[in-house]
Amino acid sequence: MKRIKIYTSLIVFFAFAISCEDGFLEREPLDIISQDVVYNDQGYVESVLYRLYNYMPVGFPGRGQTNHPGKDANGFSSILDNNTDIAMTKSGWIESWNVIRPGLIDPTNNPLDNWDVLYKGIFLANTILSNIEGSELDADIKARITAEARFVKAFQYFDLARRYGAVPLIKELQSIDEDLLLPRTPVDEIYAYIDEEFTAAAADLPSVSELPDSETGRATKEAAWAFNGRAQLFAKNYARSAELSKAVIDGGGYTLSSDYEGLFQTYGGDPEVIFEVLFNGTDKGHGMDKVMLPFSYRADWGSQCNPTQEFVDSYEMTNGLPITDPASGFNPLKPYEGRDSRFYATVLFQGAEFMGREMDVIFPDGVDAPLRTGLHSITGYYIKKFMDQSAPFGVDFGQSKQSWIEMRLAEVLLNYAEAQNEVSGPDASVYAAINSVRTRAGQPDLAMGLSKADMFDAIVHERKIELALEGHRFWDLKRWNMGVEVLNNKIFTGMKVLNVDPVTGEMELEPFPVDNRPATIYSEKFNLFPIPQDEIEKNPNLLPQNPGY
Repeated sequence: MKRIKIYTSLIVFFAFAISCEDGFLEREPLDIISQDVVYNDQGYVESVLYRLYNYMPVGFPGRGQTNHPGKDANGFSSILDNNTDIAMTKSGWIESWNVIRPGLIDPTNNPLDNWDVLYKGIFLANTILSNIEGSELDADIKARITAEARFVKAFQYFDLARRYGAVPLIKELQSIDEDLLLPRTPVDEIYAYIDEEFTAAAADLPSVSELPDSETGRATKEAAWAFNGRAQLFAKNYARSAELSKAVIDGGGYTLSSDYEGLFQTYGGDPEVIFEVLFNGTDKGHGMDKVMLPFSYRADWGSQCNPTQEFVDSYEMTNGLPITDPASGFNPLKPYEGRDSRFYATVLFQGAEFMGREMDVIFPDGVDAPLRTGLHSITGYYIKKFMDQSAPFGVDFGQSKQSWIEMRLAEVLLNYAEAQNEVSGPDASVYAAINSVRTRAGQPDLAMGLSKADMFDAIVHERKIELALEGHRFWDLKRWNMGVEVLNNKIFTGMKVLNVDPVTGEMELEPFPVDNRPATIYSEKFNLFPIPQDEIEKNPNLLPQNPGY
């Protein structure tokens, strides 16, 4: 049997099982054979299972992402943090600009609505669970397939809960005789069910130490714990979240990568990665490089994610002090020197080395200058994180192959630090968790003696920096109820570099407001999305609508 990788192509029921056994191609396609045959054949049932895995999220632009079910996670841009203080998209036709930032989301217009896709994933998981129970396959095979189906189903419910709050809870495959128009189940019961499903899945999933390289991308025991820990953090079940994250940390199956920048250039199997979606850049690719590379490195398109000056200013100096501290050593004439190493792995700025040359953002004539054309950055910054520096000039949709990392050890450490801080305050284990992430970046340990509130602020900062552009900031601001404070009525800032002294390297700089669109509008109602109007029309039992809509 050849190596099996969980790619993001949609492996449908009428696909052939992934196998190279003699005579396999003589088998009947799955669209003309019975369910009994499918669920009594390991190859066939695994092809259905792999279809289910395609309902796990991908945060890269999806155009050209062959056979992936559903819609992009965030309209076309797919970088959720484009909707935060971290970055902005330059194109008015992208939903994050013309719907989300202006505060125009409503029950009939929500680019981030994924209700139907998530319930399709739940339906497929329940279909597998219903049919595998009576299968003649070996008990250990059935147990693992069951565990993987429960794992994916639990994630679908987590995604529903963080988007919509209370949602209908469908635990089993429904028959036509049942009442299909279910009401919404309280969100605390949804999170309890998520805990139940992830826990049951973990019991029968292999540990990462037992997973062969050929199965990279399949769920493990530790992945179930990690995702459950994240879910319980959202639910504010802090003790349970800390317990689950600690189990992953103490298990020792993962280590922080020594190369933060290289981590996001991997194609599978990095020791920090707990769960990822794999691509190969041919029949199974995405469009990240096509959409996000600076325009001067592209034949067309590009530059769709532009970091803000506010985000750039968030990076500490290497001594651990913010640039606003007079003792930090920050030089406003050389603003990009001496910063947290993650800045250089995440943001492209004037003089940054990238793909064989230095970025030239000198306004107005530099090849990368802000606002030079409609295809250049609107802030003067571009993203480096995720970018494939070996990508050809004409890289197209569906040709990028970087893995989408949905869970990694650094997040688990920060999840643990936050949850444990809520339980006990900043004890030694909280310091150890957050400091391990900072140490990898070359940043000094946090000062001892922080209050619980001060430690929370440190965790908020660390998540913003460490997990930037991975979608976490978007959800964190919602669950912390900080969206109004951070986003509402804000016009974010870019930076023009007017001149660079060739001898001293000192820069003449001019900050400018990115005001060619209205200010960001955010109210507390946006902490949850509205229930889609078309779903309410099909099922009035979904009422009442979420507050404010």
